[in-house]
Formats: sequence, structure tokens, C-alpha cells
Amino acid sequence: MPVLNGQVSVAAGAINLNVFAGSIWEFPDRHFYGRLALTGDATFFLRATVQCGERTHLEESQISGANRPPVLPDDLLISKFPVPRGKRLILKVRNPDVAAHTVFWNLHLEPA
Repeated sequence: MPVLNGQVSVAAGAINLNVFAGSIWEFPDRHFYGRLALTGDATFFLRATVQCGERTHLEESQISGANRPPVLPDDLLISKFPVPRGKRLILKVRNPDVAAHTVFWNLHLEPA
């Protein structure tokens, strides 16, 4: 079961179009189910969208501002969403604030 985690800073008023860009799991080589936990460094400033291929699994939504890496299962945002083989996995993060903010993420991929 692949596990991806990390953090990325999103500049003031900016959008990171795909946090997973460049990862070997951006285009998975087999079918998976995903489980995603997210937190931010500031209360409800960051907005996240999750897509896989043409399907949207989370429309732009506010995320927790716990200011730490996600704790499972407390910070689980979506679970058991399908990640088909060869479809691009996207985590888009938007920061509407006037200051830069950090998003922390943890993605588990379970074989389908």
C-alpha cells in the first residue's frame, strides 16, 4: 500500500494546481482506493479540490487549520475514493488569503 505525505507552501492569492505533480503516483499503474487527510497552518484559509481523471471527489472545500501534519483518523477528509489506473490524481489547493500558507497532506492508496 503506497503512502504519500508531505507539505507545500501556497503563496498569497495563489493556486497549486496539483500537489501530486511529479510523483510516481500522479498516474497510478493499477487501480486503487484513496484515503486522504489534509490540514493547513491557518484556520480555514486553504481550500482543496480532489479529482481523479474526469471525476471530482471533493469540490473546493475548506480544510482544518490544525497547523500540523494530519493525524489519522482525525483529519481524514475523504476515504475510499476510486483511483483508476492511468488516470491523473489531482490535489488542487487554493489560498485566498493575503499571506502564504502551508498545506500538510497524507494519502494512502489501497489496491482495489
